[in-house]
Amino acid sequence: MLFVNACGSFLLLVSLSTHVGSVTGSGLLAGAVLSAPWLPALLLAHPLNSLLRRRAPEHLVRAAEAASLVLTLAALAVPGRALLAVAAVLVLVRGFCEALTRSATSVVLRAAVAPERLERANTFAEIGKLTGVSAGAALAGPAAAVLPLRGLVAVNAALLVLSALLAWALPTLAGNARAKADDARNTGAAGGGAAAADAGGGAAAGGLRVEDPVLRRLFARFLLVAFWQGFHTVAVTVIPLQVLDGGTRLVGVFVAVSSLAVFAGSLAALPAQRHLGQLPSAAWALLPMPFLLAALLAGRTAPTLVLYALFLVLFEVAYVHYNNRLLAVASAAQLPAVLTLRATLLPLGVVVSILATGALCDLAGPLPTAVAVAAVTFLVTAATGTGQTWRSPARDT
Repeated sequence: MLFVNACGSFLLLVSLSTHVGSVTGSGLLAGAVLSAPWLPALLLAHPLNSLLRRRAPEHLVRAAEAASLVLTLAALAVPGRALLAVAAVLVLVRGFCEALTRSATSVVLRAAVAPERLERANTFAEIGKLTGVSAGAALAGPAAAVLPLRGLVAVNAALLVLSALLAWALPTLAGNARAKADDARNTGAAGGGAAAADAGGGAAAGGLRVEDPVLRRLFARFLLVAFWQGFHTVAVTVIPLQVLDGGTRLVGVFVAVSSLAVFAGSLAALPAQRHLGQLPSAAWALLPMPFLLAALLAGRTAPTLVLYALFLVLFEVAYVHYNNRLLAVASAAQLPAVLTLRATLLPLGVVVSILATGALCDLAGPLPTAVAVAAVTFLVTAATGTGQTWRSPARDT
């Protein structure tokens, strides 16, 4: 379901961005279309958190997919030139539905999968989503060459029919044993201590604060991924143009290699699961940095491409590791706040990082910017400790 959802979404999103750019001649508007789905999750964090707390996750996924389908079919009925404007609004409104689908799917997985298999299941989910993103983006160019905008919206609607059917096939989780076990840990026989820990660590029944120091440290490292992603968004253009003195063709090569490397990293994270817990958690934040710095210091096309690809592979493995840890450590009461913050802080961190690293690249150049990225990574990693295993006190009580 995640694969089909992401494939259809990015097929339309990339095609629409290209279309807007060609019609208006504005790179800013084209980029705004690509980032539009992030905005609803940022603005509607509290409704998202409330829905995740109060509604069954499988029902939320079904409702989100059905709403996306209805909105897309309604857009098909719009006549003539108005379709472009309506399609742009469509991807903006649907952003909230997509954030709801991905967040609620994490709850479904956690509830339906045995604890010892959860990290593997979450990694498969990440592979499915990332494969869908890659497939949709890759198909956007050929599809836009043979189909008008209305045809692309129709293809997206057809894929949404499939993802909605898959959503209805999700298991019903009422009375799930995993949720009961979490509740027992948080409110059971340890007396008032466990209940107090859960009340303090679970963002108090409805808020978005995470008081658990374990989760806070994990979030700090998880947001490093957003920081790296923002830098990567800038670097994938700046490195080939400024470091390697290439042209737009080399930028295209960098984009293609980067996409393959991120996808390879998600696949590598699957067999690496058995080893991820054997190294200190800090190692997965620090391992990508030498490859990033070496890529910029190499100064030649082939070595830079290879080293930068290795940086991205380790980048994705680190993302999978910290994402899985967040989902595994959070108690049942904390999980909605954790998922909401993940859906909002990650894109916000990317946007802030793009602005900061982009400005630094303009002022100081790519290599000093990469050094700054490495320095921030080392500082955050050191400030959050070097413990090998982080567990939530509320879950262990």
